[in-house]
Amino acid sequence: MGLLDLIFGSKKKEKEKSHPQGSEAGAELTFLDNFIRIQSIGFFGQFKKSPSGEWIVGWSDSDPEGGIGGHRESGHGRYILYNTVEKKLILQGELERPNSADVANNGSFSVEDWHFGSELSGTFYVFSCSGEELVKKKFSANILNSAISDNGLLAICQTANARSGNDGNLLVGFRIKERDDVFSINPSTGWAEAYEFDEEDFRFGVVLKGVGTFFYGSDGVLLDPHKFDLARLRSNRYEISLIASQEIVKSDQSSLEQVEEALKASSKAIQAGTERNDYWKAIALKVNGLANERLGRDEDALAAFDSAIKLNPKIGVKRNANAIRKRLNNKSS
Repeated sequence: MGLLDLIFGSKKKEKEKSHPQGSEAGAELTFLDNFIRIQSIGFFGQFKKSPSGEWIVGWSDSDPEGGIGGHRESGHGRYILYNTVEKKLILQGELERPNSADVANNGSFSVEDWHFGSELSGTFYVFSCSGEELVKKKFSANILNSAISDNGLLAICQTANARSGNDGNLLVGFRIKERDDVFSINPSTGWAEAYEFDEEDFRFGVVLKGVGTFFYGSDGVLLDPHKFDLARLRSNRYEISLIASQEIVKSDQSSLEQVEEALKASSKAIQAGTERNDYWKAIALKVNGLANERLGRDEDALAAFDSAIKLNPKIGVKRNANAIRKRLNNKSS
């Protein structure tokens, strides 16, 4: 069965289950917190509004006949597109497990299909407001999140885990008019919490909580990596700043200016809450020691290393500490 068959129904049984485009003029919509109900078609599910508020896309990851939701082996879920100006149900369709839809001001909408069974896989779709399939991208990995731009020109999705193959941890950008992905990368920015778009210059922005928003070009290249690195170092979330500073102090390519920034980040992290978490405190002390060692401040480095080893004997700086101790002893003798 084709996807348009699922939307409009090509067999008699499916025609009874699916309403053709525009058939529900005046359908009554009821909002219940983050859910909507359309009583006339027996639909109840989550929803998302377009930025203009004209369009609503809804989805229900459950079998309406069997009443089974979430992980399952059968029983297609449903999605709907509703126009609030016309007060009309524009279309509805079925996917195995529809999730996390998003809708643009022109009525184009994206939806993730999480698939039946226990395999790590998913398919990302973009449809027009008439139900035409504009994008279809299948992954042998879980889909983490996705979004469509305000005017329906761009879309993006991020995969998470994969048991095999190259589909895990991918950030994929789409130009919808071209009906294809324009880049597929392992993002240096990691997993984003949300997305922003620059439709004029075809840029894709990833929003990282506690860090900022950073844009990739249509070729998948991060546009300002220095800004990203600096924002991570200065983040108020010490787990983010410590990971970034650890990368700097371990790299031979890092400048002394960058090492100074890493030292500041580790000192700030120690003051910002790692005192309550021995795991992160040990990492902060390790970074502090490595930074001071790179900067030629042996006594400060040794003090940090010794404190880190007390918290975690396997933190990996015993050799550094012994080498510094030997140097200091040679100087004093």
